[in-house]
Amino acid sequence: MTALVRPGVNGSELCADGNKFLEAGELGRATSLYMSAFRTHAASTMSHVRKLEEPCLAGVISTLESWLDGQGEKNLPAEGLNKGLAAVFLSTLCPNNLTATIFKMESLLQSGQQGCEEIFARCTALLEGKRNPHPEGPTQMLLEITRALACLLAEPHSIKGIKLYLKAYQRNKSEIVMLVKSRQAQHLSKIVKAFTIQILQMHPSLLFDSELAVTSKQDDKLSAEASSVIIEFLLAISPVNREVQELQAAYLFLTGRFGDSAEVYSALLNHGYCQKMSASSADKPVQDSLERRARLLTSRAAACFSAGGRTAEACGDLGEAFEIHPATARTYFQKLFTDHGTGMAARNHLRQQAEKGLCGYRERVLVRPDLRSTEGVELLDPAITQLRTLCHLQPDGGGRELRVRLADCLLLRGEHKEALSICSQLAAAQGQQSYQNTVQVLRGYARLLCDDHKGALEDFQAVIEHNAPHPSSCVRALCGRGLLRMMGGSNYLTALDYATASRLQPQETALTVRCLVPWNCRGLLFTVLVEQGRVMLEGTGEHESKSRSTEDSQQPQQDDKCPSKRDNQRSGTPAGVQSLAALLMELQPGADGPQILAADALYQLGRVEEAYRLLLSVGPTSPRAPILARLALLQLHRGFLYDTNQLLKKLIQCGDTSCLRSLLAVAQRKDRALLQGHCHSAAKRILDNAREEGAVREAVAYLSIAIMASGGEAADSLLERARCYALLGQRKTAIFDFSAILKEHPKHVQALCGRGFTYLMLNQHKECTRDILAALQINTDIVTKDILSLKDKAQKLVCDWLHQFCRTSLSDILVTNAVPCHDEQLREAFIISRALMRTDCREPRWHLLYVDLLLAKGEVKAAGAHLCQVFGQEPRDAAAQGRVGVVEAWQQSYRSAACRLSKLTEKDPSGLDFLLALIPFNQRKHIAQAAAQEASGVSSGGQWDQALTLLTVAVKAVGNHRLQYFRQRAACLAQLGLNERAIADLDIVIQKHGGSNSSRSDDQVWAEDLCRRGRCLVLCSREGAALKDFTQALELHRDQAIHCVEAGLGRLRLAECFLRGALQHYGEQQLSKAWTLIECGLAMDSENPELRRLRAKVKREVASPCNVN
Repeated sequence: MTALVRPGVNGSELCADGNKFLEAGELGRATSLYMSAFRTHAASTMSHVRKLEEPCLAGVISTLESWLDGQGEKNLPAEGLNKGLAAVFLSTLCPNNLTATIFKMESLLQSGQQGCEEIFARCTALLEGKRNPHPEGPTQMLLEITRALACLLAEPHSIKGIKLYLKAYQRNKSEIVMLVKSRQAQHLSKIVKAFTIQILQMHPSLLFDSELAVTSKQDDKLSAEASSVIIEFLLAISPVNREVQELQAAYLFLTGRFGDSAEVYSALLNHGYCQKMSASSADKPVQDSLERRARLLTSRAAACFSAGGRTAEACGDLGEAFEIHPATARTYFQKLFTDHGTGMAARNHLRQQAEKGLCGYRERVLVRPDLRSTEGVELLDPAITQLRTLCHLQPDGGGRELRVRLADCLLLRGEHKEALSICSQLAAAQGQQSYQNTVQVLRGYARLLCDDHKGALEDFQAVIEHNAPHPSSCVRALCGRGLLRMMGGSNYLTALDYATASRLQPQETALTVRCLVPWNCRGLLFTVLVEQGRVMLEGTGEHESKSRSTEDSQQPQQDDKCPSKRDNQRSGTPAGVQSLAALLMELQPGADGPQILAADALYQLGRVEEAYRLLLSVGPTSPRAPILARLALLQLHRGFLYDTNQLLKKLIQCGDTSCLRSLLAVAQRKDRALLQGHCHSAAKRILDNAREEGAVREAVAYLSIAIMASGGEAADSLLERARCYALLGQRKTAIFDFSAILKEHPKHVQALCGRGFTYLMLNQHKECTRDILAALQINTDIVTKDILSLKDKAQKLVCDWLHQFCRTSLSDILVTNAVPCHDEQLREAFIISRALMRTDCREPRWHLLYVDLLLAKGEVKAAGAHLCQVFGQEPRDAAAQGRVGVVEAWQQSYRSAACRLSKLTEKDPSGLDFLLALIPFNQRKHIAQAAAQEASGVSSGGQWDQALTLLTVAVKAVGNHRLQYFRQRAACLAQLGLNERAIADLDIVIQKHGGSNSSRSDDQVWAEDLCRRGRCLVLCSREGAALKDFTQALELHRDQAIHCVEAGLGRLRLAECFLRGALQHYGEQQLSKAWTLIECGLAMDSENPELRRLRAKVKREVASPCNVN
């Protein structure tokens, strides 16, 4: 022990201080000071210590012994312990002290193998008591293990040292173990190694490491019974040593204690042997760690397998071992299984476990709640591992059957690249044709998942086209080809493939879809199959509905049976669709689409009862409308009318009758007819009993079902529904239904009338008139009756629109055609006019229209007779008198005709034009002449108003062909003070003047017309335009112009007008215009001073060189 020595302090002082502590009872501190003094000056210190009293000296010696034995930790000073100094100090004080001697021998052993034999001899002498008394207790045990260690180090391959250890251990197990662990901790690894080598020499089968295989140099060996003691001793001195534990496990396995052996191996594996290695193996490479773990797993598998009842664990350990390090696992399998005769049994169990895992995976797949789920694929991992183990155990790397199974499991697990590699090798093997279909279909799916669609299709096609294909492989190939077709957009062909597969092996098809089809394609595949199944079913339904009647009439019953059997073998028939629907129901049990599809297929197959029970089993969460619709049709088919009514009511309450379209597409013609008639009758009953909005809406729902059942061809149902829509105010919808009827039946009178009256409610008179006219051309009686059934306001509006249409049509005809017109041109108008007279014979407009049509046709006598019959011989109505005038014109009574027509001039000018159009042009010229003559007569008597009406008849009768009538009417208008109208007539006359070949007489007439218009313009306060006319008239014919002025306005008044105009132009510095007006004014009044002065002024300004504007 060392002590803190103060600088300059000698040994005597330290001894003095030690005496003080010794007197105080602090033996440890006193001993520490004596050791420090001994180190400073040994001789003086020894002299001082030996002088101590016997008890004190004994206490110092006891303290030193306890320190060397490691038992005096409580009395150790804080400065630290130097056991070598303590041993020297103790041996100096007591030369034969055993504790110091033993410590020195241990120190020599720790330094190396030198002196081991001397130490062994001295320990032997001490134990035999040749020099000192015989040691006892711990000292004896310490000497025994020291002697054993010295012997072990001196002769490592001898069993002498091991025997010494075992002899001492058997006498005092716990004390020996404690002493070895505390005093020989540095040599524990060597002790363990020596014992391990010895036990492996005793039991070579326990050898687990080639490094430990050392041959003994001696012939003597321990007895077999000592093996258990050795194992016990090793576990006691090194309980955490993994090699010792592994040795124990191997020994337990060797002795038949398989359960205990498995537990020890489990402990080694659970503590992470590869991660928590002992210090001696911490630097070993990772490969060595993997080999050790594979060895442990194989060993535990052998223990579990031999123990019985733990086959699954054994198979799992073997699989993991071969996965970690196949070579090591194969070696120990040979050693622990094959050499013990259990190799074949282990292989069989591995195969059984693989099959069990695969079956468990399939069971889990079939109960997946979601089609897109990948749940359960982890169950394939043990099966794959076990199949790989079996392949490793076979010399050729696994037979063809094993490798096919492995490829199948790998493909199901998603390891498609490895599966493709195995399948490619198997397919390329020469001379081996077993499992050829299976290999091809697996390779096809592996290629598909590797995006090699072309290669996948080739493999699938080869399996399908094989002369004798394997059933399961053929089903898988059909599913794979269908998937490729779906990816290529051929959805119908996809459905055909899956329908065929489902008819061959439904269970295998479901497994293929759930396992081999990629999860992100399953939802789309499901949707495509449902849709295409519906397409197949609807196509079959349409074909059957079109051909059923002809087949029944042309072929006998026996001849029909054979084709139906052949058809049932096809995938696109109802039987194929039913199989496809069953597959879809299994894939997605909660979906309503497959259930409805299956029910429809069963219905088409004639299995109505099964379809009914299937629909009843559908859960309440599914959409109710499609289910109710099908139940209603099935009950109607079975003759249960009450149930049909209740189901239809529920369907209508759901508010979704669109689902009937898919149902009716597959329904039989007979059932559709039954449904149509039933729903139409129900709607009629509802409408007959009530007309409230709710009842009408319910009737609409029934009629809609009837229309859908008929394929949109039920005209009576469409007509009723259109009327219901009109009652509900849905007029455009009503028009749509009426139009649907007319599309198929263009001459349906009631539909035409209904649509026309609906247009009437929408105030669309053009469309209304068109439909009513079309109906009138078909059946006037029905249309007239329908018009009379309308309310008064609506009836009047319809008649007015028809009358307006006829008037417009007749006017257009008269514009483009001369009377008399052809019958074909007036046919529509005659139909309307007769209908109008039938609706209200008291309305004079209808009769006048009929008379006009007769006149346009040229039937003058009939027109006259009708006029007399309706309006009398002398009608008081001006319009009727005008028609009488037209009749008289046809009869060449021109003067009387002109007088009658003149009465319409002020009351109905447009009517006058129309009536004149009913008279041939030659006769109109005579009427105009007669009217002009009559006007001349009455105007001479001052009856200018009457003359104006007559002249208007003349003007309108011939138009611009006789300008004299315009001059006469202009003069009449001027007399009546209607100068604006007179100007308008004179404008027409003056526009006709101005030809290049005009003569002097024409200029005279032209000047006169200009003067007349100028006079009217002045009277209308339009002097500017008037002065232009007078100026032009003076230029054309001065004398005639002056004469007209004198007869009209007078020269002085006109001169004043010219003066005002000239002054205005002069003020605007338009001197040339002002000069012209001045000259014209002086022509009227040459003595007018104002005009003279103005002329002089203008003349001066024109002549002046400094004219500044």
